[in-house]
This record gives sequence, C-alpha cells and structure tokens, in this order.
Amino acid sequence: MEHQRQHPKRDLQPFKLTEADYYSPPHAARVLGLSRRRVTQMLNERVLEGEKSDSGRWRISAAAVAQLLQERSREPLRPPRIAPVGQAIEEIKKQTAISEHRLEALADTLSHLFTRLERLEDRLNGMEQRLNHQSR
Repeated sequence: MEHQRQHPKRDLQPFKLTEADYYSPPHAARVLGLSRRRVTQMLNERVLEGEKSDSGRWRISAAAVAQLLQERSREPLRPPRIAPVGQAIEEIKKQTAISEHRLEALADTLSHLFTRLERLEDRLNGMEQRLNHQSR
C-alpha cells in the first residue's frame, strides 16, 4: 500500500506576484512577438494590463502576458495583405531606380578615391626618390 503525501492546507487568498513574476516592456515584447513600442501602446490603451511606477516605468504581470497570449491564440489568423501585382511591380521599379542611383554614386566615389590614391602613390614615390637622392 502506497503512502500518500499529506499537503498542508493552502491559503486560499489570492497569491501575490513577486518581482520575478513581472515583465518589463522589452521582455514582454519578446514573449509576445511584438515591438516594445506596440507593447507600450497596448499598455496605454489598456489592452494589456500593467502597473506604472512613480518613475514612469511599466511592470507587466506574467499573468497578463499569458492571458494576452491565450486570447491571441484563439483569434483566427488574418491572411497577409498582398499588394496588387501592378502596384508591386511599380514598387520594385522604384526600388531598382534608387539602387541604380546609389550604385552610380558609389562608382563615382570609388573612381574619385582611386584617383586620390594614385596621386598619393605618385607623391610617395617622389618623396622616396628625393630621400634616396639625399642619402647618397
């Protein structure tokens, strides 16, 4: 016959959360897969429950984060917003034009740097020749 452990009666009053049971907005953002800015916005809008200290810092209970995660898991996934093909092509054309312009600017800068390098090499060679000539 197995012995069953006797547990002392537990206090049925609501439990207090310890410091470790709270998240900072950046930590809650990582857990929720959101940006810190969005978490702060949700706190201000009371979508996410949190406490603001006298210094203005938010503390978010682990229970509130868990509740929000649970609520979000029940929501049906929304299909991603896809731009019409013509609009997507126009955006690609714009990005390509910008990239080409940047590439041209980089090529001009590179050409300018090579020219300066050649001048510096010529000056260095001239200085070396003068030094060699003076040391004879």
